[in-house]
Amino acid sequence: MTSTRGDRQRPVDLPAAAFKALAESLFDEEGNPVPFTLRGKGETQDDPFDEHIADILEKTLPSELRVLRAGKPLVSPDIVLARPEEYQLLARGGEDFDTRSIVAIEVKKVAPDKKTGRPARSSGMDYNSTPPCETVRVYSSRNEEIIIPAYYLFALLGQMGEGQAYVETMALVTGSALSKDTDLYDRITGKRKKSIHLGTYGDGADRQRPMLVFANPLGWPWMQGKATLISDRDDLHVESGELANVRQITRAWQFPNEGNSRLERFHCYRLAVLDSRYEGSVHEPFPTPKNRKEETAQRGRFKIDLASDSIF
Repeated sequence: MTSTRGDRQRPVDLPAAAFKALAESLFDEEGNPVPFTLRGKGETQDDPFDEHIADILEKTLPSELRVLRAGKPLVSPDIVLARPEEYQLLARGGEDFDTRSIVAIEVKKVAPDKKTGRPARSSGMDYNSTPPCETVRVYSSRNEEIIIPAYYLFALLGQMGEGQAYVETMALVTGSALSKDTDLYDRITGKRKKSIHLGTYGDGADRQRPMLVFANPLGWPWMQGKATLISDRDDLHVESGELANVRQITRAWQFPNEGNSRLERFHCYRLAVLDSRYEGSVHEPFPTPKNRKEETAQRGRFKIDLASDSIF
């Protein structure tokens, strides 16, 4: 193998490799969910499902790939996949990192709605205090900031009994299909000021911690019961005959003050042995709230009726 990047065969796309590993582990040869055991949940922020996903990637991906875990709660992203050799070549050359060298994966699990069985919060889900983005920041051992591509793993997680779970629907989605607003990501995840010395005795504080709501791709009915990869790349089926390009998505940038928009295109892939039929293009498939308002609802209003005969 030569030392120059251009003279050797380019390595495969890391999100594509991760998708294949997860789809083949979480679904059987006919596309049915494969049950698995999750350990009991420990502290409040503990997440055994994130751990299970990292375990699958460690066991099934080629040995030359590194699977790095966040290692503690409230750290984003949950997982980083890296090909050290490719990463080092790009770093030494001063090039931007691509999805062949390193990628972040944030895991988002969704519970099924008790009445419909479809994903809950299908028109918008909580991303907690970190907005989705096409790139995210990670840090080296010397605390150097590194900007890397981001993907988001969405899983509709069902329960079969104590400790037994299964993934009914799965989507591994490029962060750029959710948001490309790096300014928003930097502003929300950077340092913020909190209000202190609050309350009668001055011992209160308001952390002013944001709570972000963005699209839930699993709310798109076409996703239901399948494993889907949504990528910026349109050639993954050429690079890997095990993936089939089955659909194109378009999303429009919104510029309300300028009255114009710009289209972004993304490409949907599935395991070729399960689904290889191309279904054309669809515009803005992810559902959004129809009546979203700027005002928030009052929290937890306790209503009483002391005139009611039932309480006497």
